[in-house]
Amino acid sequence: MSTDTKGIDINNILPANIRPILIRGILLVVGWTLLYKYVLAPSGIPDNQLSKLVQLGTAELLSWFYPNVTQSGTVVFIDGIASVSIGHQCNGLELNALFVGFMLCFPSSFKKILIYTLAGFVAIYLLNVIRCAVLAVMYINHNDLTDFAHHYAFKLVIYAVVFYGWVLYSKKPKAK
Repeated sequence: MSTDTKGIDINNILPANIRPILIRGILLVVGWTLLYKYVLAPSGIPDNQLSKLVQLGTAELLSWFYPNVTQSGTVVFIDGIASVSIGHQCNGLELNALFVGFMLCFPSSFKKILIYTLAGFVAIYLLNVIRCAVLAVMYINHNDLTDFAHHYAFKLVIYAVVFYGWVLYSKKPKAK
């Protein structure tokens, strides 16, 4: 009896056009993880600034509907009630990195990457501000639903929008 001891040939598993995308993706994930863990997180940049920007946007949006909106530290208050706290894990940085990382995996022009990156940042920021404002209102009016909305419903909505952005980005322009 003889046994075949050949190893796995990656060329037979992954099509040639997928390999560069996968390699770029792996390198981007490793690079982002190292950059964030050893440079960005210890310095608080851009987490501190982005969290503050989301907090300011949330307070501004809420002030359109409530006359007494204040903020202190990471917390936004409605009528003196602490309604939402904007933590670094909720500022959208990781989602922006994921969105841009996907785009960088696929070959495209610098202009297209730049346009989609800027549009993605704006869309993710605005969605995050709306999400935080709605969570603040829910906390005051429907506290029992806040946890579900925070951990599941809003994540589903935001990830769906990000996925739609990827779909738009990856579509080839129609020939004229």
